[in-house]
Amino acid sequence: MKIEIKKQKNTGKYNSGITLVALVVTIVVLLILAGITITYVMGDNSIFNKANEAKFKARWSTYREQTDTYTTWKIASTMNTNVQGINAGDTLLELIEIEADVDIKPEDVNTQISEIINNLEDQDKRYTVVYHGELCYVLDDHNKNGEREAKWCLEIGIPVLELKRPSGINNIKGDYEYVNGVYLCTPKLDMGFDKNYTRYANENEQGVMEPGNWIFAKADEDWYDYNNGKWANVVIEIKGVECYYTWIPRYCFKLNQSSQRADVKLIDINNNYKDPYTEEVTPWSELQKQGYQVPEAFEFGEEGSKTQLAGYWAMKYNLGEAPEQSKIYYDMKVTKGVITISNIQVRNGESIVKYVVNLNSKKEKEATTVNSTTTFKLENMRSGDNVINITGLNSKGEMVASYTRVYASSIVNPPDTKGFNPDTTFYVLYDENGNEQSIVPISEPIPKGWYNYDEAEWANIVTRNNDGEIYYTWIPRYEFRLEQAEQRSEVKFIEGTSTQNSEGYQIPEAFTFNGKELTGYWAMKYNLGELTKEVFDAEVEISSSTSITVKGVTGTGTNTSGLKYNYYLSKKNGEKNTKPYKTTTDASEYVTFENLTAGVDYVILIEIRNSSGGHVTGLLKEVKQLEIYEANRPDLTGFNADCTHYVLYDETGNETIGDKITNDGSNMPEGWYDYSNARWANIVTQNNGTKTYFTWIPRYEFKLDQQKQRSDVRFIKGTAGGTGENRAGVAEGYQVPEAFKFNRQEISGYWAMKYNIGE
Repeated sequence: MKIEIKKQKNTGKYNSGITLVALVVTIVVLLILAGITITYVMGDNSIFNKANEAKFKARWSTYREQTDTYTTWKIASTMNTNVQGINAGDTLLELIEIEADVDIKPEDVNTQISEIINNLEDQDKRYTVVYHGELCYVLDDHNKNGEREAKWCLEIGIPVLELKRPSGINNIKGDYEYVNGVYLCTPKLDMGFDKNYTRYANENEQGVMEPGNWIFAKADEDWYDYNNGKWANVVIEIKGVECYYTWIPRYCFKLNQSSQRADVKLIDINNNYKDPYTEEVTPWSELQKQGYQVPEAFEFGEEGSKTQLAGYWAMKYNLGEAPEQSKIYYDMKVTKGVITISNIQVRNGESIVKYVVNLNSKKEKEATTVNSTTTFKLENMRSGDNVINITGLNSKGEMVASYTRVYASSIVNPPDTKGFNPDTTFYVLYDENGNEQSIVPISEPIPKGWYNYDEAEWANIVTRNNDGEIYYTWIPRYEFRLEQAEQRSEVKFIEGTSTQNSEGYQIPEAFTFNGKELTGYWAMKYNLGELTKEVFDAEVEISSSTSITVKGVTGTGTNTSGLKYNYYLSKKNGEKNTKPYKTTTDASEYVTFENLTAGVDYVILIEIRNSSGGHVTGLLKEVKQLEIYEANRPDLTGFNADCTHYVLYDETGNETIGDKITNDGSNMPEGWYDYSNARWANIVTQNNGTKTYFTWIPRYEFKLDQQKQRSDVRFIKGTAGGTGENRAGVAEGYQVPEAFKFNRQEISGYWAMKYNIGE
C-alpha cells in the first residue's frame, strides 16, 4: 500500500493526511491496546477463564453436595458408619490397576457413579470418582486442562488423585492403549514368537538397525513412538538366520482427493478411535460416514469366519536369506553351573569387529577378535532355561551375525534298577580326576552326585558276578532332530512315556519294547570281562559260623606292583560300604571278616587301585555273595541214650568217642559240629558188640551249576521249602531233596547211616 501525504498552503498543518511518524505511533498504541484486550479476554485471569473457573467450581460443588448426601443416606440405611466401602467410578479401577495410592481392591468398587451423581456431565465423567465416600478429582496425564482443573478443585476443598500410567513400553499383547501420546493396538509379541530367539530392534540416528534386549525382558521406553513416526521393530534369529519385522498397528484411512494424501487414524479391534487428549471415542459407524475404511490386511480367514487382527508383523528384510549354515557358530558345555563357550567359528567372510556374548539378555563378555583357542566362561546362570547368544557387529554397529542357543535344565526319567541284583550291582561315580568309585550297592540309597544330565554326567552302574564285570549307562527317554548343516543332532529329554514329539523331532524306536513305551533303558557300556585286561580272583570260604576269610588275591597278569587292595563287606540288612573293612598292599594276605551273624547274606567286594588312586582296568573275577547258614540242630530224640555216644574228630581226622548223649542234646560237647565250616555232627551206637555210625543231614536246598559241574547247597532253617505255604522258603532255581519228606511230613533233617563197623 502506498501512503500519500498532502500539505495545506502556508498554514504549517497537514491537510487530510498524517505524517509517517504519527502513523507508526498510532499502530503501536493500537497493538498495546489489543494486547491488553487479548490478555483480558483470553489469559489466565481473563474474563473467559474466570467464567470457566466459576462454572467448573459451581458444577463440582454440586457433585460434592450430591456425594455427601448419598454417603449420609448410605450410612444411615445400612446402619454402618464405615465409609471405606463407598467407592465408585470407572477410573478408580485404573488407579487400582496401576497401583496408585489407593488401598482398595477392584471388588470394592461396587457402586455406579450415576447412582451418586445424577447430573454428571460427559466432560467430567473420566475425572470423577468417589473414594471412601468422598468426591475426588482424578488428575489424568491425558487431560491437557488437568493441572488447571486440579488447582480449582483444591481451592474448593475437593481432593485430587493422580493417574500416572507406567512409563515405557509395558504391553506386548496387542491391546488398545495409550502409549507415548497416542492410542494404538500395541505390538503383539505374546504369541507366535520364541522369546529366546526374538529381540527388540532400534533404529539409531544413522538409520542403522541395532539389536536390543530379548523380548522376555522389558522393552526400552523409546522402542517405538507412533506419535512421532518411530515404528516398532523386532529381529528374529534362529540358527544364525536373522529376519527383521515391523509392527503395523490396526488403522483406518480416508483419502483426501485435493491433497492426494491419506488421513490415518489408529483404531481398536472394533474399529473405534479414541482421542488421546479428550478421551472421546468415535465409533466405527461415525468413521464410516466420514469416508474411512479399514485395509483388508487386518482380517484373517475365510469369508464368514474372519478373525480381526490388532495388527500384523511385516517382514522388513532378511539379512541372511536362509543360508545353509549360520554365519557364526560355537560349541558350548556346562559343568558345575559354569557355561563354557569355545571353538567360535565365523563363516562366509563376514567382517566382524566386535563380538558380544549375552546371557539371559544381559551382556556378559565382549571381544574384538576371536580364534580357535578363544573361550568365554559364563557363571551367572539362573534356574530354568538360560539363553546364550553371540552377536557379531560390523564397524557401523550393524548386526551381521548372531547365534542363539538355549541351555534348558533337563527333566529326565530317573534310572530304573529293578532288573538288577541289588547286592551285586553297584553305583558308578567318577571324581574330578576321573577315578572311578563303585563300592556302594544299589540296595543302598542313591549317592549324591550319581548323575546330572544337565552337565552330561550320566547314570552308570556295574554288575559283578562269577562271570565278570559289566558296565551299563542309563539312557532316559528323549527326542532328537538332525542338524544337517552342522552335522549334529539336538536332543531333548522327555518326561514319562509321552509319545508326543516336538515339531521336527522324533523319538527313537528303542524306547518302544514289545508294544510298551519305556521311560528309558540300560545300554551296555562295555564288558571288561571280554577285554584283554588283568583278571583278578580270590578264594573265599566260610571259616566259622561268625566269620568269612578271603585267602588272598590272584591275577592272570603280571602288572601287580604298587597296587592297593580295599576289602569291603556289605549285607542285606543295610551295612554300608562307607570305608574299607581292611586295606592291604599284599595280594597274598589272608583277610578275615569276623563277628558276623548267621543267616545273613554277605557280599565280599575287593576294590583294586593303582598307586595314583585310579581304578584298575581289570576286574575281580568273582564278587562273592555268601550266606553264613544256620543248619537245623541235630535231633537226638530217637536214639537210646544209654548206648549212643557223641563222635568227634580232630584236625588230622583222628576219632574220639565222647560222652553218652542226652535226648535233648543238653550235653553236646563244644565243637561237636560246625556246618558253616564243613564239620558235620556224628554219633555212634554200640549194641551187642556192634558199632553203627550216623551223620546228621540238616534240611537243605540245592541248585546244579552245569558250567562248573557242581551243586550249590544252602541249608534251610526249620522245615521251610516244603509243599504248600512252606514252598515259599525255596530260593529261585533251588530244590529240596525228597529225603526231607517222611510219611508226608516235612522234616528238619535226618540221620544217615555212615557205615557199620561190624560189617
